[in-house]
Amino acid sequence: MANTKHAAAREIIIDRLLNRQHGSSVKEMLEAVNDGLEANGFPPVSTNTIRNDIDTIRYVYRRKIRVERHSHENYYRYEQIGNSIFKNTFTFDEIEHLHSALMSILFCDPIQGTLVYESLSRRLSDMLEVDVESEPIVLYKKTPSKSACKIFKSIYQHIRSKSPALITCKSNKKAEEVIVVHPYYIMFDCPKYYLLCHDSTNKRAAKIPIDRIIHITTSYDIEFIPNKDFPLQDFYTKHLRIG
Repeated sequence: MANTKHAAAREIIIDRLLNRQHGSSVKEMLEAVNDGLEANGFPPVSTNTIRNDIDTIRYVYRRKIRVERHSHENYYRYEQIGNSIFKNTFTFDEIEHLHSALMSILFCDPIQGTLVYESLSRRLSDMLEVDVESEPIVLYKKTPSKSACKIFKSIYQHIRSKSPALITCKSNKKAEEVIVVHPYYIMFDCPKYYLLCHDSTNKRAAKIPIDRIIHITTSYDIEFIPNKDFPLQDFYTKHLRIG
């Protein structure tokens, strides 16, 4: 097995793609690998890395790989479909328990559960050799888009690190608005999620619908303004129902 997490992450994805009946091109592998690496916080790789990984599987792991030419492009697949450099050691009961445990994330924390949906599904599909499009590992009423996941994750990071953020959002008055905010909470006010923050551009407390946020990045060289707009005791009194 690969001796680094980065290499192991690549091999898991490539191993799965080599089991496609029609095979996979280097371009398809590169796209899938870089999507997977990005989701796990790794830097992207080049086509040369993918080709080297294929050679590693072929010569180091001694797996027979067939190369077929289609539409002026080479497609790679295992000579025997079902071959793998990995072994699935999960029993059926273990898979069932794992599925139940992952489902509970939704009930414990809807936002975080939603954020990890794609990552968990991708990891498990690689290990269990299932197609998450037709056989989802974790079930939610509505699967979030990739852009929505990135926005939520970035907001969480800014709240936890107490970092001012520069956000671009849709506005009622004009197409887009760029403001500096100091994020404090994410609030669910059915049916939407909102960012509670201090808008230092307009010098006011703000409740911004997260579905209006287009882009968010760190606003450097600006000192974070501690929360005085949304006192914690008042926040819970107003927004949490008891009994």
